Amino acid sequence: MNKQYMKILAAICAVLFIAGCASDKVPKPTVWGRFQEPFKPAELAPDSGIDEITVAWRKTLGGNAQQRYAQLIPAFANQSVIMVSPDGNIASYQLTSGKTGWITRLDSPVSFGVGLGGGMAVVGHVDGSVTALHADDGEVAWTTALKSQISAVPAVSPLAVVIRSSDGRIIGLDPEDGEQLWLLESERAGLTMQGASQPVLDQDIMLIGLGNGKLLVGNSSTGRLGWEVDIGTIGGRNDIDRINDIDSPPIMDGTTAYAAAYRSNVKAIDLNTTETLWTTRYSTRLPMDLGYGNLYMVSDLGELAALDVSNGNIVWSQEMFRGHGMSPPVSVNGRVLIGDSQGRLHSLDPRSGQLIDTQNIFSGAVLSVVKNGQSAAVFTSRNELALIDIAN
Repeated sequence: MNKQYMKILAAICAVLFIAGCASDKVPKPTVWGRFQEPFKPAELAPDSGIDEITVAWRKTLGGNAQQRYAQLIPAFANQSVIMVSPDGNIASYQLTSGKTGWITRLDSPVSFGVGLGGGMAVVGHVDGSVTALHADDGEVAWTTALKSQISAVPAVSPLAVVIRSSDGRIIGLDPEDGEQLWLLESERAGLTMQGASQPVLDQDIMLIGLGNGKLLVGNSSTGRLGWEVDIGTIGGRNDIDRINDIDSPPIMDGTTAYAAAYRSNVKAIDLNTTETLWTTRYSTRLPMDLGYGNLYMVSDLGELAALDVSNGNIVWSQEMFRGHGMSPPVSVNGRVLIGDSQGRLHSLDPRSGQLIDTQNIFSGAVLSVVKNGQSAAVFTSRNELALIDIAN
């Protein structure tokens, strides 16, 4: 062998060696809605041995929730659960039995939904259009074509349907006919994470978290903005270091709002005085939930934590969920319920964080968990929809 050939062979071996070493790294998660730092999962602790998580009924919907970026969440309407599949089939299922009440096949794939309010179920399509249906019978009320792609689940109330678009616009539509009521051009950050938080509507109050770390408070009927507050802090030497999106939907509890920014802060805001009640350094992108005096959230590492709503102090944190690709948590029937990327559901004591029950239920990753009284609806990456009961 000549020297040139030996050099080439050595270079090839070096590349193969590096590739072999790189294969030990944990790949980044590809499922939408759960940006958590990828690394070797922590060991799950054994549960208490109490079996309290049960499946009331289960359905498999059409399409594949992992084919494209999407945010699909169940919605409760009276005595039913409404859910849409990525291929555009939206259906209502009876809460007690899971029997299909109605099903409507839409003309194009859906990327965001279901938003529910004022008797209307609203979804956003891949092509940028918005469709509203009557929640009681599934009849299409209207479809409105927008000029840009949608970036969050529509927020719906009797006063307005509020849409987030990928170009930073916030659009208010008339819930009766889909006509545009108002338009806001929000300030865009230099670099943001993919996606945006769902607006929160309560009567005529509107809360919107932006990609620049600001929380907007305005009027959903007119689109007029009242004031804004910085949730995220700007820092770092480049755009990547300065990313501080509010991707977790704000929570409104009476006159208090809770908002969290990625790689930044969680804040409690008095909506009457605009005063910041407390600030805690914590990073999350997933929806949060309130219950038993705590605010529950999942960190970028996958840890589940409970913050005291009175002062923002961390009451407890479960680090065993690190690396497991956790879903948003919900407080339901005396427990905190949360899923993971392996299709497991976990119930925990809301006051201590103790793991009570772990059940292997689904074949796909748990993407969304929505509560309703003593039950919760769960949707997975394999388009499995189930109603979950907790008997404690």
